[in-house]
Amino acid sequence: MTTLKTLSEEGFTLIELVIVMVLISILAVASMQPLLQGLNARARVANNLDAIDGLRYTLERMVRELRQTRFDANGSGLQIKALDAPISSGNISNGICLQRSGGVGGSTLAALSLRKSGSTVTLDAGLTYPACSAAQPQTLVGNMTDLRFDYWTYGSGTTPLALAVNDANFGKLLNFIDITLTITPAGSGSVPVAQHTRVVLRNGAWGAAK
Repeated sequence: MTTLKTLSEEGFTLIELVIVMVLISILAVASMQPLLQGLNARARVANNLDAIDGLRYTLERMVRELRQTRFDANGSGLQIKALDAPISSGNISNGICLQRSGGVGGSTLAALSLRKSGSTVTLDAGLTYPACSAAQPQTLVGNMTDLRFDYWTYGSGTTPLALAVNDANFGKLLNFIDITLTITPAGSGSVPVAQHTRVVLRNGAWGAAK
């Protein structure tokens, strides 16, 4: 005798389908978390590398320009002017202007400034030294948190002394400049990255030869 199966004995019930769907959703969410974390970590690393590359390029450009600063042996010395100095900053400024030798044989004089404008660091060309008003800005790097120049002199000894930006003999006494750049990489939760370098300026003999 053949036994006929009832309708309830075939397929899955609605409750069983719902339970399976819920379990699949939970497994999908759980498996996505490591993938999302890996993608976020990769994005953070890429943003940090971009920020470091921007810092290196900006520092190298600044160092190259500062080392070409003109020296007036019969006048005010190094043709450098501190810009955007904070109140009561002493030997610190957030921008700098300079006149440098360029062109063929160092016969062409050019003026430029390096400064922070909002969240970008710019190189402003086409200036008239020592007026140094902003003109033709070129962005060097973005997402900048801080730009700082510290000015130093050796005075009569070998121990570095802070050189005030408003010193009447600033260009004659200036020996080297510390540059500090701080950038915050793109992306949420990014940690600021800072780099520091010291620029020893060419001496008066070099400047006089130019």
